[in-house]
Amino acid sequence: MEQPASRVEHDLLGELTLSSADLYGIHTARASENFRLGGESLREFPALLTALAQVKSAAAWANAKLGVLDSDLAQAVMAAAHEVCQGGLLEHFPLEMVQGGGGTSTNMNMNEVLANRATALLGRRVDPHDHVNRSQSTNDVMPTTVNMAVLVTARSTVGSLRILAESLSRKARQYATLDRLGRSCLQDAVPVPAALVHEGQATSVRAAAAALEDAAEALRSVPLGATAIGTGLGAPEGYGELAIQRLAEETGLDLRQSANLSEGISSLESLAWVGDAMARAGRVIARIAGDLRLLASGPVGGFGEVRLPPVQAGSSIMPGKVNPVIPELVMQVSFQLQGGAHTVRLASAAAELEVTAMAPVVTAELLRGLRRLGGVSEAFATRCVDGLTWNEAIVRANLRGSLQPAVESAVEHGHAYAIEEGGA
Repeated sequence: MEQPASRVEHDLLGELTLSSADLYGIHTARASENFRLGGESLREFPALLTALAQVKSAAAWANAKLGVLDSDLAQAVMAAAHEVCQGGLLEHFPLEMVQGGGGTSTNMNMNEVLANRATALLGRRVDPHDHVNRSQSTNDVMPTTVNMAVLVTARSTVGSLRILAESLSRKARQYATLDRLGRSCLQDAVPVPAALVHEGQATSVRAAAAALEDAAEALRSVPLGATAIGTGLGAPEGYGELAIQRLAEETGLDLRQSANLSEGISSLESLAWVGDAMARAGRVIARIAGDLRLLASGPVGGFGEVRLPPVQAGSSIMPGKVNPVIPELVMQVSFQLQGGAHTVRLASAAAELEVTAMAPVVTAELLRGLRRLGGVSEAFATRCVDGLTWNEAIVRANLRGSLQPAVESAVEHGHAYAIEEGGA
């Protein structure tokens, strides 16, 4: 029997005609009209959709175990969720990331897609509210989902930062015997080993990576089971613990239930800590990029001590010009990360009473920012640091400006003598 081209769905506002080809329902359709700003859509954040589908699967499993959802319905929902986790059905998530309602529309988008897909798999009606959303509310589902998505993304970003740190350490080993002229306030100072500089850079990146890792680990506490405003209302006894246990087993994330469910759904502070750590890492790598860009300036009229690998032509009119495009990319991404972290702090401070409505913008800024930080860290390592070389001829020539003799005189004869001799 041929499927009709359209279907009619009803909600408290009335009815709406939807295409039968779309798995989402009336809530998603209305939200899609309300939140149309030309921003990024849910489908561009697969980590979030995967985490949300995993929550729905664990909820269905726990509900079946507790006897509040038929086993065949639960299995159909879990099968549909598995498709999303495998990267399928993405075209059915049209909503923009930033939206009003604290993520209710994102939750309903997933509920509707899983319900309609499960209906097709099972051959009988699966309801987005009564079945897919059983024992849940947006209040506890979305904070749990966001924590998981940010945790997974942050762990990947930490790995990318450590790739950059190791690249810098390799560069330190490569130039273990090279001394270069250090600068203080951009003025000639004393010789400093190039290895010491690069290893110092690596140490800074590793510290930033560790801080991000520590901040993200706090997100393992999730409030699933809090349901309506942290009271547990709407879920059977033991549901939250059982669903989280299943979720931890399926994801390998070692999740635990929030010590205080009210705090777990009302506060964004743990996410703000991640934003601050993200911004710190961006500052660290931008400072390194800026130093390399300065040292590579010239090559004749500037420092010219470092040669960066040429990755593209640098001018539309000046033949042979090569720009430090990767360091400049790193610096610009850092600026974006500072803005993203500031947005997260503002949204965290704007939380009100039992539930915050500002989580969508926090989610967007963190997932986007962490992804960019990871990507630019690896690009910095592989397309810049790995291939940079020191111009040893210029380095040796510049060492003639060293103030080391003046410093040694200051130690031996006193500071005033050193100033007199150095200024002569």
